[in-house]
Amino acid sequence: MPAEPFHEHWRFLRDDPPGAERPDFDDRTWESVTLPHTPRIEALVCGRLDPQWQGLCWYRKSFFVPAPASNRIAILRFEGAMNVAEIWINGRFAGRFLGGYLPYVLDATPYLRPGATNLVAVRLDNRDNPLTGPKPLRDLDFNLYGGLYRTASLTYKDRLHITDPLLVDHPAGGGVFVTFPLVTRTAAVVRVQTHVQNKGPQTRTFTLRTTLRNPAGQRVARSETPLSLAPGADCTEVHELHVPNPALWSPGSPHLYRVDSEIREGDGLVDALTTRIGIRHLRITPEGFWLNGEKLFLRGVNRHQEYPWIGYALSDAAQSRDARKIKEAGFDYVRLSHYPQAPAFLDACDELGLLVMNCLMGWQYFNPDPAFAELKLREIRQLIRRDRNHPSVFLWEVSLNESDQPESFIRRAHAIAHEEYPGDQMYTAGWQPGYDVFLQARQHGGCRGITNQPCVISEYGDWEYYAQNAGFQQHLWKDLQPAERNSRQRRGDGETRLLQQALNFQEAHNDNRQTTAFADGLWVMFDYNRGYAPDLEASGCMDIFRLPKLGTWFYRSQRHPDELVRGRPVGPVLFIATYYQPDSPRSVRVFSNCEEVELFQNGVSLGRRRPERDRVGSHLPHPPFLFELPRFVPGTLRAVGYRNGRPVATHEVRTPEAPDRLTLTFDLVGVPFAREGRDMVFVHAELRDAHGTLVPTNGHPVAFGALGPVTLLGEGNLPTEAGIASRLLTTDRPRPPAVVLALTVVKEGDSLKVLTAAGSPNGTPLPRSVVRYTLDGSTPGHDSPRYRGPLRVAHPDRLRLSLFVGGHRVVDFPPSPARATSGVESGSLRATAR
Repeated sequence: MPAEPFHEHWRFLRDDPPGAERPDFDDRTWESVTLPHTPRIEALVCGRLDPQWQGLCWYRKSFFVPAPASNRIAILRFEGAMNVAEIWINGRFAGRFLGGYLPYVLDATPYLRPGATNLVAVRLDNRDNPLTGPKPLRDLDFNLYGGLYRTASLTYKDRLHITDPLLVDHPAGGGVFVTFPLVTRTAAVVRVQTHVQNKGPQTRTFTLRTTLRNPAGQRVARSETPLSLAPGADCTEVHELHVPNPALWSPGSPHLYRVDSEIREGDGLVDALTTRIGIRHLRITPEGFWLNGEKLFLRGVNRHQEYPWIGYALSDAAQSRDARKIKEAGFDYVRLSHYPQAPAFLDACDELGLLVMNCLMGWQYFNPDPAFAELKLREIRQLIRRDRNHPSVFLWEVSLNESDQPESFIRRAHAIAHEEYPGDQMYTAGWQPGYDVFLQARQHGGCRGITNQPCVISEYGDWEYYAQNAGFQQHLWKDLQPAERNSRQRRGDGETRLLQQALNFQEAHNDNRQTTAFADGLWVMFDYNRGYAPDLEASGCMDIFRLPKLGTWFYRSQRHPDELVRGRPVGPVLFIATYYQPDSPRSVRVFSNCEEVELFQNGVSLGRRRPERDRVGSHLPHPPFLFELPRFVPGTLRAVGYRNGRPVATHEVRTPEAPDRLTLTFDLVGVPFAREGRDMVFVHAELRDAHGTLVPTNGHPVAFGALGPVTLLGEGNLPTEAGIASRLLTTDRPRPPAVVLALTVVKEGDSLKVLTAAGSPNGTPLPRSVVRYTLDGSTPGHDSPRYRGPLRVAHPDRLRLSLFVGGHRVVDFPPSPARATSGVESGSLRATAR
C-alpha cells in the first residue's frame, strides 16, 4: 500500500481561532497551500527593523483513508514544524512536540477512520520559548522562521514491519542501522542491523532478507534469516555482508551502495526499506584526520539554511542546489550551524562527497530548568537516529554552540552519542572540554596551541575582522576604514571591499593551516538574516541569492587540478578578480591553481609569474598571483595559466561599457526545476554591454513578470546589485509551463532605451511580447503606443511601460514594491515543459 501524498491541499491560517481542531470547523476561507510552507512572505531584510513573523498559526488537511488501512499501521511524519506543534487527528489530540528542527513522528493508527475522510489539524507556535531555546529573536544571530517548512508523509505499513527508529525509541536500535566493522581497499564488512515488530493479533513466520547493491545497482551480497514473532513482539536481527574490493566513499569519489531490507512471507513482500550507504572508515587523533587511511585537511564552511522571502521553506531540490553550490565553491566539509538541517541536504552531501558536522540546536543559551537539558539530550538521540546512516556525517556537535554548559550536561551528551552509535566511528564535537573533538572559533584562538586532542576551527573569517579583536598584522591595513577592512561586504559594495573580504579569508585560512586543526569552517557560505540586526550578515562568500563574491574564487582555486570531484579531475581554475574599470585597483589579483600565470593588458604581456607565497599565502596549496598595472587603459585583461610549461587555461575581463542588453539566468545548478512539484529557483536579470560584459551598477530598477502557474517572490522595486537583480521563482506544480520576463530602461545619449529579456527554467517555448508606453504617468493599455526604439522623454519620471503577451499585461515599469507576483495564466503556454 503506497504512502499517502501529504504535501498538497493543506489549509492555512495565520491566526488562532477557537475550535480549529474540530473536523466540523469551517476552513473554506483559509489559504490553500503546499508544503514546504512559510507562514508569511518576509521582507528581504527581516531583522530588527522589520522582524520575521512570530505567533500562532494553523494547518488543516482532509484526506481519505482507504478501507484496507484497517489492517495496517499508519505513521504520520512531519520533517520540520516550527517550533511547538500540537496535533489533532479527527478532533482527538494526538501529540505535542517541541523543537522544530527534528521530525515529529507519531503512530496515527488509533486515530484514523479507514474507509472515510479524515482530518489532521496542526497548531504551531514559533514565539520565543525558554524551554526549546535559543535566545529570544530580538537577541538572536539568525532567524528561526516558522510553519510546516519541510515535507510531511503518511505511510501505511503491514502490522509486521521494519520500525521507525524515532518512533520505537530504542538506543542504537530501531529501523535499519548500518555500520562497517572492517573497511580496507580490498575488503569490507557491512553490518546491517534491522528491527522488526509484529503489531498484529497473530504469530507471524517470515524471512528477513538483506541485499547489498553496488553503485551500478548490481547485487554484491545477500543474507536472509527465517524468523517468527508472536503478537506484540519485536526482534533485532544482524546480517554481516562481505564486500570484496569495495568502492569506498570519499570527498573525491562518493560511491554509494544500496541496502534493500525486505520482510517476506512465502513469495509475498510484506515490507521493504531501502537505505543508501557509503563504505568508509574514519580515524581522528590529535595528529589529524584520516579517511579510508588517507590523511586529509578539510577546507570547510558554515551554512544557515534560509532563503530570502521564504525563510526555511526550501524544497528538496533547493536543498540540493545549495549543497552543489558549496561543493563547487571548493569546499569538502560543511558545518550545519547551529541546528539540524534537512534530510534532503544530507542526501545531496552523500551524493557530492561533502563531509558534514551535524549540529544540535543551540546558540549562546542554556536554561537551568532540568526540562531544557532533558529536551536537548532527547534531541541528540533523535538526531543520531535520523542521520546515522549518512556517510557524509562524520562529526556530531552534540554541544550547544557558545553556551555555558554544565559539566554534567556535557558528560551525558557525550555518553548518549556513543550509546546511540557504538564503536569507533562516533566522534562528538564541542567547544568546551569533554567531547572527542575540540571546536574553537578563530577569534577565540582557534586551534593554536591545542595539542592534546583533535581540533577543528569551527568559524573564521568574520568576527575577528569585524570586531578587530583577532587577526594578525592588521596594522598593514591601517589606512583602511573599519567598514572597508572587515569581511561583511555585500556584493554591491564594490570590488575594493570585496577584494578585502577575499584577503581576510585568505589570511585566516592560511593561518589556520599553521595550527593543529584538521578542518576549518569559513563563516559563512551565504549571507543571512539576524533577529537582532537591522541588516543582512554579509560575510558570506556568496550573497543571500547564492551569487558568488570574489572570495569564492579564492576557495575554488585551492583544489589541485588533478583532485577528483565526483570522480572527475577539477582541472585548471583561473579567474582575474577585477571589474577592470577606471576606479579598479591597479594591483590585480588572479586566483588560480596553475603553476604560472601570464597577464596581458590589451595584448601586451605584463609578465609571467608564480604564486605569491607571502605572509598570507605561505601555507596555501595555491596562493593567488599578483600583477601591477602601469596605468589603467580601457580594454581587456587576459590571463593565461600554465602547467608544466604549457598553457592550460585562459580568462579574460573587459572594461564594461554602457548597458545594452538584459539577460535572464536560472540558477538550477544542474537540478531540474519542479520535477516533483513544489520548488523554487533564483532568477537573475543581468545588465550587460554590447560585448556581453556584466555592467556592475547598483540601484538600477528592473521589473519582472511571469507566465504560468508560478509566483515571483521579492520586492518588485528591488534594483540591481553589482549589475544583477534577483527574484525567486516558485511553483506548487510538477513540471509547470513557466516563462519569466524582465524589463528595464537605460540611457542612450539623450534618449531612453527599453531592454527586455525572457527565459524559462525548463524549456517552455518563449512567447512573443509587445511593450507599450505612456508619457503622462498613466498605465499603458492595448491602444497605447508600441515601443519601437529609443525615446526622447521630457519628463522621465512620467514614463510608464507595460509588457504584453497575447493580450495579457505581464510586466509594469516602474515596478511596484509588492513582495509576490503571480504568474499570468496564458493560453500561449499550453506546450508541455521539459
